[in-house]
Amino acid sequence: MLGDVSAIANPDVRMFYGLYIAQRRIVRDFFVNLPDDKFDFRMVDTPERRSDSPRESLAHILDVQLVYMDAIKTGKLDFGKIGQVDASASKAELLAEMDRIDTEMVEYITHPDFNPHQHVEAPWGPMTAGAMLHAMREHDILHVGWNLALMDHLNMPRFDSLKQYWGA
Repeated sequence: MLGDVSAIANPDVRMFYGLYIAQRRIVRDFFVNLPDDKFDFRMVDTPERRSDSPRESLAHILDVQLVYMDAIKTGKLDFGKIGQVDASASKAELLAEMDRIDTEMVEYITHPDFNPHQHVEAPWGPMTAGAMLHAMREHDILHVGWNLALMDHLNMPRFDSLKQYWGA
């Protein structure tokens, strides 16, 4: 993750990353703080409905980020590319993959040639690359909510990044 957001030259990218990094820290910290024996826990596990385990959820979050970044690079959002991340990988492997993907994303969006106003075709209509970045952040926020429900169910204490952004 990039430390000094103010060092980002492009104001649109700087604004996005300043908002994004706080949510990404919260998502990452949830998985770091999740007890290892709960990584495959399912809050719902019935014959009719089965929720994702935290392992599957983390792989999904990373998959979505890869798909959104691919859309920014190619100009076309293709959800058919979901499934690139191994949902059976260990927590350490998935967190390492998260770090790798984030590093790649930062390098790409902070490159002087990156244009946040570039056109991206999405199933619901045209967007800009910058709007696609914000949609990726919104996806993380959705998972922050799910993770809060898991934390409450598992009686996990709130961690600093969560409290600093969303309160107790």
